[in-house]
Amino acid sequence: MDFISNQEPQNREMLAAIGVSSVEDLFETVSAKLRLPRPIHDDGLSEFEGMKLMEGIAAKNTFPQFDNYLGAGAYEHHVPAIVGMICGKSEFLTSYTPYQPEASQGMLQAIFEFQSVLCALTGLDVSNASLYDGASACAEALLMAVRCQKKRNKALIAQSLHPHYRAVAEQYISSHDIQIESIAFQSDGQLDMQALERQLDENTATILVQYPSFLGGIDDLKRVSDYAKSKGALTIICANPLVYGLYASAQELGADIAVGDCQPFGLPLQFGGPYVGYIACRQDLMRQLPGRIVGETVDTQGRRGFTLTLQAREQHIRREKATSNICTNQALAALASLISILWYGKEGVRRLALTNFQRAAYLRDKLKPLTLVTPFSQTPVFNEFIVKFKRPMAETLKHFHRHGIHPGVDLGCFYPQLADHLLVAVTEVKNQSQLDSYCAAAKELI
Repeated sequence: MDFISNQEPQNREMLAAIGVSSVEDLFETVSAKLRLPRPIHDDGLSEFEGMKLMEGIAAKNTFPQFDNYLGAGAYEHHVPAIVGMICGKSEFLTSYTPYQPEASQGMLQAIFEFQSVLCALTGLDVSNASLYDGASACAEALLMAVRCQKKRNKALIAQSLHPHYRAVAEQYISSHDIQIESIAFQSDGQLDMQALERQLDENTATILVQYPSFLGGIDDLKRVSDYAKSKGALTIICANPLVYGLYASAQELGADIAVGDCQPFGLPLQFGGPYVGYIACRQDLMRQLPGRIVGETVDTQGRRGFTLTLQAREQHIRREKATSNICTNQALAALASLISILWYGKEGVRRLALTNFQRAAYLRDKLKPLTLVTPFSQTPVFNEFIVKFKRPMAETLKHFHRHGIHPGVDLGCFYPQLADHLLVAVTEVKNQSQLDSYCAAAKELI
């Protein structure tokens, strides 16, 4: 691709070739009130002026001035310095989809290793490379499961799945002949197993659940997958990949497909993206994976090499046989997550997960005397939990903000029945002093 601006002689030649007299003629169908004035030579900012403008805009960001306990799918984790150093190397930073393996061995190897660590975390046989984010991963997994269950068209989705993930999934599959039903959650946030048993039938292709759920709880997903297997349905588990460092893997829980977002590993919050989704599955389902897989091979001289394989998207095979229209692989974001996971290592990931769990447990226990007793108080969690303070939500938020704390996510925005409930996320970046400051502000509130 070439991004060098054309000069006036080239513009005139191109306009003459297509038979119009000016660039404006190309936009005649666009209403005049929607068109901006033609730029002039001196209407831009100098480099210095542009930098000062951006600094002024950045100064409006109050996030660094607050202790952040927000979560709900986007978490504040430490990003090892090595992530930026390696991702900033030009051969990775500017790389594109590796169509030519002979010229893309470095990126192909990185993607292959990304697939490998996802298989190690989930315990499943194969992973692709890769998906846009956790939301699109859920949608692609639903389509994949229905393709695998050709005579079934019902999908059960936990109501405790991230509402944004569900909205994206429903948009994805709205033009398909797929029936969606919600699995309700009980007053303590746990899945309603009796409702699940009633809804699960011979037409159910798949069940999609989250681990931990959007409400922070750990459901009995082995029981869910056993229910699904008894009816011949596939189980999709959408998980924060860090949870696998401490709790059972997707394979141990009986999942057929595992999806989620790798943002907790190596990707800062950065205004919501870009992130990188993952999807892994059992080997017998591999040919229905969306996108493509990087495979390991040897060349004619027996040397190790990598290449794209099982490229089941419409760019590579007939459209009617394509599994997805994914057109990129989030390679740089996937590389960032890979570097972070490898930097921690097997034992480091376990310790990181344990630290998240312990610090969340510390704050949760300290807050119990200061908050209302709710059914959520005793449910098992990982690093997010629900509390309800003894004041209305608006008053609670205002009070914590005065203390320089974002206390959590207002769940009433997503579930009206959970008005005045906060979802609190704690990660390894919070020390005991910060957690105690949170408790002191809560004590002052009551």
